[in-house]
Order: sequence, then C-alpha cells, then structure tokens
Amino acid sequence: MGNLSTVFANPSDNNTGSATDGVSVNAYGQGQCSGVTYTVPAHGDIAVSFKLKMQCVTPANVDALDKLIQGMLSASNKKKYDQLTQKSSSGGRGFFLFFSAGGSRTSTKQTTHTMTEYGLTTEQQTKIIDAMLKMANEINTFNYKGTINNTRYDYSVSGNLFGIVMDATIQKGENHTQLRFLAPNVHLDGDNGSSLPSVGKLY
Repeated sequence: MGNLSTVFANPSDNNTGSATDGVSVNAYGQGQCSGVTYTVPAHGDIAVSFKLKMQCVTPANVDALDKLIQGMLSASNKKKYDQLTQKSSSGGRGFFLFFSAGGSRTSTKQTTHTMTEYGLTTEQQTKIIDAMLKMANEINTFNYKGTINNTRYDYSVSGNLFGIVMDATIQKGENHTQLRFLAPNVHLDGDNGSSLPSVGKLY
C-alpha cells in the first residue's frame, strides 16, 4: 500500500482578505504517490502497479464537479477549459488549474473573478459552491496500473511518482468545508530534473 506525502508548490501569499462566499485554494502542488524510486531505461518504459490510500474527495465527485463546470460553459470558454485539462500540471482535470489560477493559492475573490471571466453567472457559481459543500473528505483506496514512458531521453531516469493535490476551502454564509482533491494523472519526477509521463490513472 503506497502513501502520499505532499510537497506543495507555489506557496504564494495571495490568499488574503476577509472570508466571503466562494472557493479559495489553500495549497496546490505535488504529492508523492508510492514511496518507491523507479528507474526507467533509455528510450524505454516500465510497467508500474501500486495501491494508494488517501483521505480526499472521491474520484466520482471529482468527475461530477468537472462535468458540472464544463456543462455550464459556452463553446469558446469550454475550449479554454479543455486546454487547461491538457496541461500536465492539471493532473488531467481542468478544474484544478481553473480554481488555482494555474497552480497557486487563490482567494475567494480571485476564484470568483475567474468564474466570471469564464462567463459563469452568479446563479451558476452558487450551484458550483453548493455542489462542493455537499462533498466530504473520505478514505479512498486508489489502484494504479500504468506505464512510465522514457522514449524522449537517451539515458535512464530514476525518480518518484507524483500526483497533483489541491486543498480548498468552500464557504457559503455560515457553512464552510475544507476539501482535498487528488487528480487522476501521475508523472515521474527524475532526480536529474526530468519529468516523465505515465500512461494510466489513479482511479
């Protein structure tokens, strides 16, 4: 059974101001997934399999939230949202970069501004907040089986697997909750600074 130790990146100090209704991101970064160092040969790949136990929002709720946001967007804004999903730092779900302004801490003011920029009305934003308030952190066991690809380099790469983790606070009036989200896509960060993609998902 693997564990997940979190190393949060971009700990900027922009999550300031009084509490208001909305979503704020308290931390965004990488969590080490398996506690095992992998070595991938030059121009090759290796098969990886492990289990990860973590307290976070369920994968089903992550997918439902992502689809809820996508369903509210116009065609042009959905295209922008889909482009977020394609970035490796999103972990395969656009809403991670959507709420974190590209991968950092954010205030409720900033995330509200982002939602408005994407054409979401106040009513739609409230629906998103309400949906998130109904979620809870639960103990989840993730199975992973995939392949780490090193076709780009003519040398072997050794490193650890990491996933994208986002801690957020959701508030509406007197109701508030703190949630941890884990993205499905993982990658290997090599000791030499290389980053290798992994085909497969944590779910």
